[in-house]
Amino acid sequence: MSDDFVLAEQHEGVAIVTLNRPERRNGLSAGLCHALHARLTEIAASETQVLILRGAGRDFCVGADLSAAAVSESGEAPPARASKAYDIPLLLHTMPQVTIASIDGGCAGAGLGWAAACDMRFASDRAKFATGFIKVGAAGDMGLVWSLMRVVGAARARELLFFSQKFGSAEALQWGLVTRVFEAGELAGATLDAAQTLARFAPQALRALKTNVLSAEELAMRPYTEIETARHLHLAAGTTMREGFASFRAKRADGSKTET
Repeated sequence: MSDDFVLAEQHEGVAIVTLNRPERRNGLSAGLCHALHARLTEIAASETQVLILRGAGRDFCVGADLSAAAVSESGEAPPARASKAYDIPLLLHTMPQVTIASIDGGCAGAGLGWAAACDMRFASDRAKFATGFIKVGAAGDMGLVWSLMRVVGAARARELLFFSQKFGSAEALQWGLVTRVFEAGELAGATLDAAQTLARFAPQALRALKTNVLSAEELAMRPYTEIETARHLHLAAGTTMREGFASFRAKRADGSKTET
């Protein structure tokens, strides 16, 4: 069943979504795309604070499954050409939850598009990346060109897109595509620890910060600061900031380490 292509679990405000076609290196198929869109839509409407996207087995996602086996799933050519499949990067980027791609092994093509759409990317030391599209006669999908230009910059994105050379986690870290690299055996636990740290922050503040990040991508400084100020004052009028300030003062008073 298509639901088996995407697994989900909850850990104290954190949803872990796992692409589950390890025998095909989590390559995209109609069933996987449909199941992932449905699961992300469900989580976006929930009270979950953080989403981790990862792959089962030794790979994150190597892009579209181009084998004949992918066609036989439902009689459709892979991946699904319904618009819902192509909404997945938009969901990952704009959903109210903070989204983290946890990347082990291969991450290429559409899979890299999904990872790049997330708020953050953590990788294992054996992760391998490639844009891939030009080598199969494609020009890109799953929002990769849009995301990559913003994540690594225009010049680096062009190099990676046009030449499509493979690169590892060390280069990905140097170029800013990923922000943390762990040994393969530590990636899952370290990503969950980071996600749970985020999930312990005040929900209203975390979601407002995510919204601020999205607004900052789209607006000039003047309209952005007007919106940012309105959100700040809205939080200040409620209990979120008062409780945060009180907790900070209490920690400082008892000598606990505090960060600003």
